[in-house]
Amino acid sequence: MIGFFGGSFDPVHLGHLNNAVQIKQQLDLSALYLMPCKAPVHKNALTFSTQQRLDMLHAAVQDFPDLAIDEREINSDVESYTIHSLKQIKHQYPQQSICLIIGMDSFKQLSSWKDYLEFQQYCHLIVLARPGQEKPADTYHFKLVKHKSELAKQGAGLLYFANTNLHDISSSKIRGILFDTTANGKIRAKQNLAELLPASVINYLR
Repeated sequence: MIGFFGGSFDPVHLGHLNNAVQIKQQLDLSALYLMPCKAPVHKNALTFSTQQRLDMLHAAVQDFPDLAIDEREINSDVESYTIHSLKQIKHQYPQQSICLIIGMDSFKQLSSWKDYLEFQQYCHLIVLARPGQEKPADTYHFKLVKHKSELAKQGAGLLYFANTNLHDISSSKIRGILFDTTANGKIRAKQNLAELLPASVINYLR
């Protein structure tokens, strides 16, 4: 099985990275790819440019060698729709079980994603819990399983809620720190960011 963890990564932070490493180990994935989108449909304009977000991801994975980057959405000439990526990935890896990894907040909004009812044809859906968020009742045509061992028994269509350590970190929180007007637009002292961002990303931002 291989995993794809999508997002805007604006910027990538330790919540993304630590959860990704835990999921790769927990599900015994042969590879896990961070898949940054180019133009997120469900969000406002991004703070960092496409190249800056990609640069920060490349800097971050130097410290997280278990992770890799998939640039298909970044390199696309059209808007980022997950269904398009899933079809491409399944065509590229026809013999592999594909795990799409999303956060609980995204899972709750899945019905607003393009052709979301088709996802179960191409992947398993792995949902990461976030602090204070409960599991919704809707499974979006996926079959809910409680044991990770069941994921390897079929190629797609299963829903699994991952048991990872919760990280109360968000990119919006980090942007609020980075661009606090009381700091004259400058990045605050390193110790205020060390628990949020890998050192390589802090150095890039500086």
